[in-house]
Amino acid sequence: MNAAFAGAFFSIIPLAVLPAQTPEAVMDSLRQEYIRKFKDIAMDEMERSGVPASIKLAQGILESRAGTSDLALKASNHFGIKCGKGWRGKTYYKNDDEYDKKGEPVNSCFRKYNSVVECYADHSEFIRNPGKRHRYGFLFELDPRDYISWARGLQDAGYSSVDYYGEKLIYYIEIYQLNEYDQLAFNGRVALKRLAQVNDVKMVQARPGETLQDIAQLYNLPVEKLAAYNDFLYAPEQPLGMGDRVYVQSKRDDWNGPEQFHSVEPEQTLLDIAQRYALRAESLRQRNGIGPGDEPLAYEHIRLRGKRLAGESVLTHPAGAVQASLPDPGPAPATHIPGEPYSIEMLPEEPLPAPVPATTLRDTSGLAYSAAPDGDRSDPEPAIFLDMQTGTTQMYHTVSKGDTLYSIARRYGISTSRIKRLNRMKDNVVKIGQSLRVN
Repeated sequence: MNAAFAGAFFSIIPLAVLPAQTPEAVMDSLRQEYIRKFKDIAMDEMERSGVPASIKLAQGILESRAGTSDLALKASNHFGIKCGKGWRGKTYYKNDDEYDKKGEPVNSCFRKYNSVVECYADHSEFIRNPGKRHRYGFLFELDPRDYISWARGLQDAGYSSVDYYGEKLIYYIEIYQLNEYDQLAFNGRVALKRLAQVNDVKMVQARPGETLQDIAQLYNLPVEKLAAYNDFLYAPEQPLGMGDRVYVQSKRDDWNGPEQFHSVEPEQTLLDIAQRYALRAESLRQRNGIGPGDEPLAYEHIRLRGKRLAGESVLTHPAGAVQASLPDPGPAPATHIPGEPYSIEMLPEEPLPAPVPATTLRDTSGLAYSAAPDGDRSDPEPAIFLDMQTGTTQMYHTVSKGDTLYSIARRYGISTSRIKRLNRMKDNVVKIGQSLRVN
């Protein structure tokens, strides 16, 4: 990994979070948003692979700078995983502060993913790879709730060359109580089946409060395309309910199941029916002769496939109009087969339990600290300064007792020559209290 997290700084920050916030407040906000978006994927992966959810989230925060690094934004790579000899997927090349024998910068090959979900799964397989059993195999003999041993074990196994990597993971886990997600997954949380298929169309079942924008980011799709896939049933920022169906592929024109008709339920709209069967709403309207401003009456039979027969029609009412109470007309045509027309594991109705709050580990100055391995001192996080006009950041390290130019370069995963160029230094001498730019 070569401390990918230290060299992968974000270049653009949403303007909405910039005014009247300190750099640390901005980063804290970004980390909390990262946790909100990806905690469920981390728990899914813990249940599937055994890699603790807290470790995944902490590594993601650290390696991708809370999802804002160039590698995360352009390659959906949140863990700084390089290509390696066996990688056959997509690639993304960027400078990783590596240099050849002549001192020239060398672009490194990183894995590129189609989605964050794919990245999180590959991170699990990277650690579980039988070929790396001699490095990471011992981790899976640990209690998955023992995040301290896991974090230090990753450092000992050489996941990163930074000598305080494990302690940094522990810091993020404790300050954001990420171990609560380990406990939820370990105790058998409410299982949420994430992906399913209806009519051979891939569908995501939403979690409470999730939005179309959240799902678009997870599956690396433009939110406009996702909205179109779902007949614009959901607005991009509309909070979704438990189990709402969000198709991540274009719906079809014809139903491939045995049914030919659907019996309209009271207050059910054509969009509801289209979403249930993964059919395009416009195709349903054309097939059944329903105008764009009308809705079918309750108990009418909507044709799902095939051509209308002579005299076959659907009674409608203007959209938004209150229907009169209608009697159930009885059985549908003989071609209708009652029951659920597809096999899919539905989500439970109760939401996930919220994590229990824990005491945050911050000192009185407001700076976040990471415990040093030897317990002799605590090192403050580097200062981050924001350019309000360009949205770019600059990170600075304050030299403390025992620091050398080489140790600072190792800590941030960059070369000594780059630090010297950034700070216009003529020699390798650093002084206690000196502020050095390190990105």
